[in-house]
Amino acid sequence: MKAHYPSLRFQTQMTRHWLVVLVPLVALSAGCAFILPVPTAYHPAGSRRNLTEATVARFVPGTTTVDDVVLPLGEPDQAAADPSRLNYRWERVNMHLSRGWAVAIGPVLVGGEGRETTYSHAYSLSFTFDPSGVLQNVATTNVAVRTTTDTR
Repeated sequence: MKAHYPSLRFQTQMTRHWLVVLVPLVALSAGCAFILPVPTAYHPAGSRRNLTEATVARFVPGTTTVDDVVLPLGEPDQAAADPSRLNYRWERVNMHLSRGWAVAIGPVLVGGEGRETTYSHAYSLSFTFDPSGVLQNVATTNVAVRTTTDTR
């Protein structure tokens, strides 16, 4: 003999009802918010490519002349009226940070507005010369940390 449980039947119907309502909501809200850091190491467009922090080691105070600096590095970005001080600047991009959201609806991936933030450092390489054109001091300075955000 089969036992009849009306409360079990009611619970099954309620479960089906909630599944019909919740499954589409879960599918729509199961999107993916993402933050993707991408480490990089390159010079952006317009930046000098022949300068790094290690460039300082190539120039020895007391023996290097103005010509020894200008010939390999090129024209300085900033110079004094007399050749007593030369400044070279460059920038290096260290990381891109991409963020946004996406939802998979069947085979289609729908995404929201993404943003990409670029983190870079601007550097300055300063040379100081005596009146006879001999290098007295060379220094690298971390000028600024730059952050730019682009909307895709």
